Formats: sequence, structure tokens, C-alpha cells
Amino acid sequence: MRKRNAVRAAAAALAAMMALTACGGGGGNETTAAAGGDTGSTAAGGDAAASGSGEVGKTDITVAMGADIVTLDPAGQQDTTTAVVIKHAYSTLLDISDEGELVPDLAESYELVNDTDFVFKLREDAVWSDGTPVTANDVKFTFDRAKNMPKTKSNTSKVKEVVVDNEHQVTIKLTEPYAPFNTIVASSNLSIVQEAAVTAAGEAYGDADNIVTSGPFTVKEWVPNDHYTLEKNANYWGEEPITTSITVRVIPEGSARAIALETGEVDLVWGVDPTDCSNIEANSDVKLLSQPSSSIEYLGMNMTKEHFKDQKVRQAINYAIDKQALVDTIVEGRGTVANSYINNTIPGWTDEVEAYPYDPAKAKELLTEAGYPDGFSCQLWVNGDVRTRSAQMVQAQLAEIGITVDISTMEWGAFLDALNAGEHEMFILGWSNSSFDADSSTYQLFHSANHGATGNRAFMTDATVDELITKAGQENDNEKRMEYYKELQIYLHDLSPWCPFYYKNDNVGVRADLQGFKLHKGASHYLGNCHYAK
Repeated sequence: MRKRNAVRAAAAALAAMMALTACGGGGGNETTAAAGGDTGSTAAGGDAAASGSGEVGKTDITVAMGADIVTLDPAGQQDTTTAVVIKHAYSTLLDISDEGELVPDLAESYELVNDTDFVFKLREDAVWSDGTPVTANDVKFTFDRAKNMPKTKSNTSKVKEVVVDNEHQVTIKLTEPYAPFNTIVASSNLSIVQEAAVTAAGEAYGDADNIVTSGPFTVKEWVPNDHYTLEKNANYWGEEPITTSITVRVIPEGSARAIALETGEVDLVWGVDPTDCSNIEANSDVKLLSQPSSSIEYLGMNMTKEHFKDQKVRQAINYAIDKQALVDTIVEGRGTVANSYINNTIPGWTDEVEAYPYDPAKAKELLTEAGYPDGFSCQLWVNGDVRTRSAQMVQAQLAEIGITVDISTMEWGAFLDALNAGEHEMFILGWSNSSFDADSSTYQLFHSANHGATGNRAFMTDATVDELITKAGQENDNEKRMEYYKELQIYLHDLSPWCPFYYKNDNVGVRADLQGFKLHKGASHYLGNCHYAK
């Protein structure tokens, strides 16, 4: 994502190493089927920053987002909103480039020396924002700590031991072969933290006043539910950002974000609501940048709650919801109906599963067979304007088959806390896969070891699901691995822990003269080169 020139210079060497040593993973047999809607351009200002052309003018950038972050501690987050600040302030062992490829970060190379042992060689010039070196001890501390944190334990569940070989090399020993581990270490919640800073701060680590970072930016301040500000890290070891400061304002209403962009109050809107896209496209002062996302939007059901324990009830809800109407209305055609539980840009997605058709009569039939001929009442929890509109459509459609839905709209942090505690019956959420490995779309979301904060918010426990996910993760033969994911998707379609809605587009709005911004394939967009010309 960051360190553009430095990354590209080292990527070829790492790619050669990967070809010899890496197992499985998302490379090679990549799916390219695109979601619908306009694709627009992929770079603002013709990528002038990358070429170094022109004189640089304004470099203090203001960005609007729809929700606030939840923490500044990498291990305390698992949401895409917080991942933005984490990716700009911290570094990971490996990273995912704008094009979706695995590239170096703190680790300049790695080697899989046997079925279970990964050796990572660290850069010797990497330092923390306080000027002290990033060491192998910090890496060991990060992974040891992550094994005991709710939102990172799924990513480290296969880690048996981290051995410090020397100051700039670690060996991560796994409990079993695990094909996607090389992409797992690129996860933002496995960003490396400084042992000394975390130890000194204790439970207070994650507040703006006590973090130490190694990324291109440091955190100047964080005013919860209002804004946070990043400043260029004077001790950054990689390519120097062009942007000197980034202020991210929290503007929950989508229309207000769009207006702020059009009036010049902000320079960029991260996540333009689909209902505002056409207005931005019609305004010559701003641009809409759009691409097929790697995410999925879905209705989840808590399988521990009485009504949703029954597979027929869950299937009935799938038949009762008109997914195409959601695409047409909620994202105004800028997406496609999701046929599966994996996004269609992820290797391993299959077209051999068909989305449940809209069939209220079949839904009523299944409800009757489940013992609910007159339906029942339940709750649906959501966050944000767009998902509230989705919830209202779901409410109306489920009412047609006798299910009465009470909608509760919550603030982002409170919403996540409630879902993680398992208090919900139904919820609407999205899941973004920026690693482009199918494991990231399955293990966290559906394995029984990951209930709640680690990702499985359907609280599903199913032996067949667990077995297929485990087999896929252990399989080094990529073709066989993809077969396991196909089998898993077919099985999940029948089990129906979710009602998949759609694969949408990532939409970013920018001022027309903003330069240096480029869309990241997995929506981990880098803001460090944003600027205006003189």
C-alpha cells in the first residue's frame, strides 16, 4: 500500500523467493469477474505524484469517513474503518500492493523452510517513530500478544511459537501446514507493535498519547466521533510521503460527506454512498473513482437464537428477500447479486452456486414446515444510513411472509460490541477481503473457533464447515484447495447462516484537481501521496 518505489524495487526479489518457497495462497489462478456499475478512472491527477512531475503545492489533506475508528491498537481492531489509520501508522511483515499482490514491508524476504516453519528476514533500517530500531523481539512480542487478543486470535491460531533467530530475523513455527499464512501476516491487526511502548502503557495502549508507530505517519490527535489527524513520520524508514498531514473527519450522513466534497470542505470522501454517486459524476469540480470491491454485503443470522436454529427458517429468509431489488435500490445498480459467501474477485469463488431466487411462496412454505405458519417477531441490528435503508427493505419483504422485524440502528463501535457479545438475532454487515485469499473469507467468518469478535457473528458451529475450512488451509496444491472452497460454498448455501445480498463497488470521491491518489484493489487506499499542484 505504501512505500511505492521501495516496494516495487524489492517486489521482484520477494516474488522470486515466493515462487520457490510459498505454499498455496491466492496467487496464480485469479478470478477476474467484475461487479456491475461504472468503473470510472483508477487514479486522480494522472498519478502525477508517482512520476514526480510538477511542483507540489498544498499537502495538508482532509478526508471524510462515515464512522469513527475504535482504537489505535492494531490488535484491538477488525474493521475496515479502523484499518485505515492502522495501515498508515504501522507496518506489517508483508503488505498487499495496490494491484493485490503480496510485497515486502518490514520483512524484506521470507522463506518456508519446511511444511510449517516460515523464516522472515527483517529490514535492518526500519525504526520506530521514536527513532529506536524495529527488532525481531518486537515481532515475537506482537505475535505472542495477538494469540491472546479476541480480534487477532483467529489470525494467530496456527502459530505454535515465534523464535528470535537474531536481531533482524524470526522463525514463525506453525502447528500445522497453513497455506494462506503468508497473506495472513499482511493483516492490519497483525501490524507490528513496539514491545517497550505496549508494556509501558498496559491497557491504555491504543490511546493517541501512548502509541509508537513505524509507518509513514504518526497520530497527532484523536477526538472520538469527530476527527483524527495524522502527521508525516520524520523517522520513517521507507519512501517519504508527499502528504504532510491527513485529517480524517467523521461525517456519518452520506449526503453531508458528498456536499463537503463538492464545496471543497474536504479533499476526499472515503466511501461515497451509492445514492450520491450520480451527483458527484455530474459535478466537474469533483471526480468519482470506482472499482469492483472485494467485499460482500449480507444479512447475518445468529444461529444460537431460537428462531434461527432452524435451517428452514434461514432458507425461508433467503427466499423472501429480493436481492436484485436491493442492488437496484440501495446501490443504484452499482453492484451484482451475491451468489455465494465469497466475493467474485477472490480466487476460489465459484459460479456453480446460484443465489436464492425471490420466492415469497416458497418462503412461506418453509416457515410452515418449520412450525411458524403465522411467522414470528425478531430484531435486526444495523449501523449507518445505507444499511438502515437495506434493513427497511428487508423489514417490508419479511412482513410479506409473516415475520415482523424491529430495526435498531446503532453507532459503529456499540454495534460491533453488541454483535461480538452475541446479543443479536439478525444483523446487516459487510466483509472485505483485502488479502485476496479465500481463507480470509471463510475461516474467520464461519469456523466454530471464531465466534463473536474474531468474525463468526452467526455463531455457527458445524463440523463439516470446520473440516472443509481446515482442509483448504492445509492444502498446498492450489487446484485441490480451490475444490475445497467450492465444496464449502455449496454447503454454506444450503446451510444458510447468511442471506448474501450483493457484491458492490468501492466508490471514492475526490476533488478534481487532487493529485497522487490511486485506488487499492482491496480498498486499503493509501493517502500519503495526496497533494495539489502549485
